[in-house]
Amino acid sequence: MIYTANITTPANVSPANPNRTVINVTKGLVYKVEFFFPSGSAGLMGVAVFDGLYQIWPSNVGDFFVGEDQAITFDDMYLKESAPFEFQCYTYNLDTVYEHFVSARIGLVSSEVFLARFMPTRSWQRFVELRKQMQKDRDAQAQAQRIKLRETAFAFMRGAEVDKK
Repeated sequence: MIYTANITTPANVSPANPNRTVINVTKGLVYKVEFFFPSGSAGLMGVAVFDGLYQIWPSNVGDFFVGEDQAITFDDMYLKESAPFEFQCYTYNLDTVYEHFVSARIGLVSSEVFLARFMPTRSWQRFVELRKQMQKDRDAQAQAQRIKLRETAFAFMRGAEVDKK
């Protein structure tokens, strides 16, 4: 399945107070991600995607993707196994006159489909082990991100939950 969000961000939206757009998805594995910035934004608009308080794309905490008449496309292996089944896209626009647009696309499949398509020679048990390791790695990354988040444009997300960890 391909999930999309066509996001228009008005002029004068700061990275310190970005707009939030939710992309509702299902349980599964993200295998492909794309962001398209049409001509005109001149690098003045940025987008970052979170799963709760965990920044997924770009992976550098506090960074945004920016572009001008370009698509940022990459394969990924991000497991989305717990509710809420959504991703939050945060956008800013430093242009003082014009609104700007980005199109976000996320390709996501169920675990079984992933196994059959991307790991046909591996057993289900091996896939289960791989998922556990991926979750362990993500938990470690999330812990490190919580600390870094305080020093980024996403500091507004801190709240009590971040400070406790």
